[in-house]
Amino acid sequence: MILAFSLLLFIGALFAMQPLMAAEEATPNQSEEEQAKGRHFIDVTSRRALDVLNKKDVLTQEELESEFRVILTDSFAIDYIGKLVLGRHRKTATKEELETYYDLFPDFLIKVYASRLTKLDTTEINIERIIPHGKKDMFVRTKVLGENNEVYDVDWRIRPFKDVDYQIIDVKIEGISMARTQRDDFTSRVSESKVSGLIQYMRNIIEGVEEAEPLEIEKDGKSDKKNDIDN
Repeated sequence: MILAFSLLLFIGALFAMQPLMAAEEATPNQSEEEQAKGRHFIDVTSRRALDVLNKKDVLTQEELESEFRVILTDSFAIDYIGKLVLGRHRKTATKEELETYYDLFPDFLIKVYASRLTKLDTTEINIERIIPHGKKDMFVRTKVLGENNEVYDVDWRIRPFKDVDYQIIDVKIEGISMARTQRDDFTSRVSESKVSGLIQYMRNIIEGVEEAEPLEIEKDGKSDKKNDIDN
């Protein structure tokens, strides 16, 4: 009798927990409405970027970067990315170094992204699907067609912020995270020459003294698909 009563209590508890478990599993980024917003955001942003890339043969480098500056300012979470790629070194940098770093980072990011994205020789961008990530983020998977009929998987990681619906926090090309790659590069430079050395490197990139290292993209399917800013 006691066993049967205990079993009934257990079954009742399971039924009571089901709505709670469903509520916990349902995150905003899984709703069709939010995914439609994310899709529209990347559709607009990618078309703007493609319009600029299609003019790269008639624009000067300065004009190209000026066009990209507008897109990055509108669509990328530049301050967040800046904190993300500096990582733990924010704790060891002086107040003056951090101020200089954050002042330089937008121009640095424009130089790096403009250089890397133009090398894809993009002719067409098509959205394939939306992949929820965590509780808030989404990866918008696109197929990017190059001039030589090369096709690249490009994932735009977007996140909602208080003042805007969505902003881009990372771009993955063939599984390679640009934010993760940048963070690894910054970590290496800080280890070699401290934050002051990193700041000098950023100045060199902005002033054209140095060029940003190219993003190595593998088309043989051996790219590390787990390469992510979360790892």
